[in-house]
Amino acid sequence: MKKIWIFILITLFIQEPASTDAAIFQIRTLHINIFLINFIWIIATVFDIWFGYKVGKFVQKKFKDTRFELWSFRWAGRIENFIGQKGKKFVLILLGIINFPYANSFLASWLTLSFKDIFTYLFIGDVLYWAIEWGINIGVRSFVIDPHLALYIVIGAGLLLLVISKIILSKVLKNKN
Repeated sequence: MKKIWIFILITLFIQEPASTDAAIFQIRTLHINIFLINFIWIIATVFDIWFGYKVGKFVQKKFKDTRFELWSFRWAGRIENFIGQKGKKFVLILLGIINFPYANSFLASWLTLSFKDIFTYLFIGDVLYWAIEWGINIGVRSFVIDPHLALYIVIGAGLLLLVISKIILSKVLKNKN
């Protein structure tokens, strides 16, 4: 049981779709308290967003007045000019659904939004991601009786979600430059 908890905790902080689906599958199979898991997920997500943002700001200070800083702010400025204020919020929600919270907040730290706004919109997207992951698990277990087959389907769905989300992310970022 200790290894399962280690796997679940690591997964809740990393939030990669295939492993998240496997962790939720184990949580449901072992009848682990869902409220506890959701509480841990909230703590992990809040920490991930905060940590990514702080690392982004640290990198900005560390590389101040360098070519990297100029390139980063030029890139962020082009995105902001292209998508506008409402577009930034939508993109942050979309990123919350399809990418990792710490990576999203790291990238968002270059935008001209407050941490509160970045946190709010990324968290909304992450909540939608979490709901999708639970929906996949509940849906598969509703139709597939064999637990081994259900686990494979759940992990496969997570991998498919990962691939689709990365394709969407690359299209979004490609169109912004």
